[in-house]
Amino acid sequence: MGKLIDFIDDKLKVFDPIWMAENGKGGQRTRYYDRTGVAKWREWRGTKDTLYDYSRWLMNLGAMGLMVAKNPVAVMKGFWEYRWMGSFLGTFMFIDRLFEGYRGWELRVAHMQMFGIVCALTGRIGMTLASDRRLGASDKKANRFIPFDEVIPPLFTTGFPDLVAFPMQTLPEFIICDVDQHIEPYYIDVAESFGLPADVCSRCAAETGVALDDAFPLVGKVLISTNMPCNASEATSMFQRRRVGLPDYAATFAMIHNDEETALPYSSQIMKEMIAFIEEHYDTKWNWKAFFKAAKNMNEQNTYELEKWDYMKTGYTSEVGISETLYKLFEWQATNGTDPRFTKIDRKVMKILRKNYEDRYEPFGGKTRHRAFLWGPSAVYYTDFPTWCQNAWGVAIVLNMDSTMGFNMISTDDPEQAIIDLTRLEQKATMRHMAVGGWDNINAVWEWAHNFNCDMVMMNDNIACKGMLGIHSIMEEQARDLGFHFIFIEHDLEDSRTVSRQNMRDCVNQYMSIVLGEEPLDPTIITFDDSDAY
Repeated sequence: MGKLIDFIDDKLKVFDPIWMAENGKGGQRTRYYDRTGVAKWREWRGTKDTLYDYSRWLMNLGAMGLMVAKNPVAVMKGFWEYRWMGSFLGTFMFIDRLFEGYRGWELRVAHMQMFGIVCALTGRIGMTLASDRRLGASDKKANRFIPFDEVIPPLFTTGFPDLVAFPMQTLPEFIICDVDQHIEPYYIDVAESFGLPADVCSRCAAETGVALDDAFPLVGKVLISTNMPCNASEATSMFQRRRVGLPDYAATFAMIHNDEETALPYSSQIMKEMIAFIEEHYDTKWNWKAFFKAAKNMNEQNTYELEKWDYMKTGYTSEVGISETLYKLFEWQATNGTDPRFTKIDRKVMKILRKNYEDRYEPFGGKTRHRAFLWGPSAVYYTDFPTWCQNAWGVAIVLNMDSTMGFNMISTDDPEQAIIDLTRLEQKATMRHMAVGGWDNINAVWEWAHNFNCDMVMMNDNIACKGMLGIHSIMEEQARDLGFHFIFIEHDLEDSRTVSRQNMRDCVNQYMSIVLGEEPLDPTIITFDDSDAY
């Protein structure tokens, strides 16, 4: 069998985009129709990896089919009612694009983690649509949900085991912009048509547009809003809660929270009041036993995350690039200890990573030239940017800022300490701590990059973020003094019309070719038009 596989691989290697790029016969972009993300054929990765990749494609298809089979009427209504539902049809092309060039163990780890995301996400979509008042669901179904702002950790809802956590922006805004670069500009335009200024953060504008377009599923008895992560999102929360029209609790946590003596007691009290607000409106009581059980899941996940970091510092690991980032982001942002499935996935992945280290396994065939730390909120209309960096220039994104979110442990036996720990977890939420939590937190990038043995730092330069605009020249100076290669990558977070994917690639292309004088690994993906792609 081994000889047969070797024979097939030798005959079909001319279709392998990596072989094509190395031999001047084409590359990754050769497979695509112009301007699109539509491939003419699936990526050939060798017999074993291609079959594995395709089997995972079928499993993802099965998960989406199961979602429709369980709630066919609600899902069809969802497609009719919500524009963002149509974007999920691009999920398969999205996943294919994420893992271009992946082979061996990095391909397997990536698909294991992605399948967990797909299963959790499809289950949440189906359950939410089946409970959505806009689609005709009863109050009995809708009232089981606790809708809350996406930067509040879902772990806090596990104290109410009979209720369903619903990070409100996750489906129509937070996840879908990763899949489809064209969806959020519509909602941004909706917000601006109501008079919102055009120079605000595109994430805040998009969330506001979703609310004004009545595109949030209508579930729950109350709404938990917050001032996180920044001043612009505080205004967004005001627009959202007015449009949704549910009784709300505004969880105004301390913005500058490094001084725990003053910030932590205040924010912990906010956390207690938030829980009491739910108890009052849902006529229920907080269940410490249920919370502690979920906290154990969260602690185990965070323990594995810290161990992953130890391997990632060495480079002998298959936990790489965008697969690591997306998994950690979803695990924290959307499940956060509430889904035991992710703990099981982590256990399987850790066995692989431990073996990788023992075997001194190098991902991507050892073609990595530089190790980079990617800092700042990423352009979510270009989710596969780390994959492109590796395939084009051999730059491995070792860790992303979003992966450094809350990783502290939660007490599982002391209620008062557990609230404090839960508050610390909230303070390290997405974009909350490292981007707008104070200068010391932003400046920590150099320590992170040093600890992970990176020779390069890439700074995501969100051109509409008022909080980050003033640090550009300071970071340039520090990079030079500390000896890091440093690239500012302009983007507009969720609006690809302002700064395109190619504009982002050019930031890297110019530095790698002009400053470092290096040649690309795959010339076909240096400059190309993907403006019509998902």
